[in-house]
Amino acid sequence: MRREATFPTPHGDGRVFVEDGLLVEVRLPRLGEAPTVGARTTSSAETAAMIEAAEAAETEESALGPSTERDPSGEIAARWAKEFAAYFRGERRTWSPDEIGLERYGFTPFQAAVYRALMTVPPGAVVSYGELARLAGYPRAARAVGTVMATNPIAVVVPCHRVVRSDGSLGHYGFGDAWKPLLLSMEGSMT
Repeated sequence: MRREATFPTPHGDGRVFVEDGLLVEVRLPRLGEAPTVGARTTSSAETAAMIEAAEAAETEESALGPSTERDPSGEIAARWAKEFAAYFRGERRTWSPDEIGLERYGFTPFQAAVYRALMTVPPGAVVSYGELARLAGYPRAARAVGTVMATNPIAVVVPCHRVVRSDGSLGHYGFGDAWKPLLLSMEGSMT
């Protein structure tokens, strides 16, 4: 079952989606656009209640660790919402591939290598598509890296906003081009 929860950003609420204990999608609010009318989202009060339930739950796993159990009450979604809220408050800077269970996503070996390499780029720093291809062990695959960035389902966690064009220009970002400089600036100010 797919669960979702909202988290605050400086530009409106974002959403996280969890299926079978795994973060499967992150959505940032599109800058300059009105929210979708009639969309069902978890309210802030519902998210707060889920966060309380998650904090009270006795588990042996870490708050974000991979889980093979379903998330019937939305506790894992609430935990992710809490992590994103911490990120946007400047309290959380990055995630590791092991922490999110990168191997559970079913990515191709190429995608996994690119995402794993990208997660080593420090917050606030940037890497070009070509540099990221080299870091991932595929030095001639800069364009393919661009495709992998465009299909990244878990933005911010896998920080595709840290990838720029070879000329240093920022390029596009799926939730609106204004997000990329905002995220990089926010991360840079955290260092």
